[in-house]
Amino acid sequence: MFRMILPETLPDVVAAETDTGADARPVDADAAAARTRADFGRVSRWALGLLGTAGAAIAGALIGFAVSVASSGMEPVGDAVFAGVVVVIAAAFGVPSIWLLVALHRSGRRLARAAGYWAGLPYRQGRRTPTKGDWFAVRFLGFSSDLFLRLITSALAGLVTVFAASLTVRAIATGATAWEAVMWLGWTVLFASVCVGQFGGVQRIQNGYLARDPASLTRRRP
Repeated sequence: MFRMILPETLPDVVAAETDTGADARPVDADAAAARTRADFGRVSRWALGLLGTAGAAIAGALIGFAVSVASSGMEPVGDAVFAGVVVVIAAAFGVPSIWLLVALHRSGRRLARAAGYWAGLPYRQGRRTPTKGDWFAVRFLGFSSDLFLRLITSALAGLVTVFAASLTVRAIATGATAWEAVMWLGWTVLFASVCVGQFGGVQRIQNGYLARDPASLTRRRP
């Protein structure tokens, strides 16, 4: 059974949220950081995010189609019934997809915060001093396989957001059919949320690593 947060990682997440691990030894903090980072970076979580995004996008397209059918004016009763069926199908795609995306976002936010907390804890405690290697580790963290994959899909979601937003404005400005504006607006909201959600998770981990930066302007002192 798939779990948003693995049982072996949950105590680390709770300890980070309540700051009960503030006195942990550096070696224990390193282990907790590795566990939470691995949990956050699971490919299965990323793949489920793609699945949820695809399902929600299909739902948005179906809602647009339903609006098109309902506003055609050819056979009001028949069109309304058919549009209702399409809306039900859209809900079958959209409701579980949106629930999945929300669950992934909430659990991913907790894991990312915990990973950043544990990664920087020994440095905030003053038990470990940043080295020259940490300077590179902080600045090239985004190129690690788990985070870089999410940065790529976040950037792609951002591009789709801009594309969908431009088509939404175009549909409104040119007086296009209602279904076009509805579908593109829905896709704008969806892909903007995906973009911000994925990038936010990466940024939370990177924020935790700032304590390892030997540069005086960014290093956090205990």
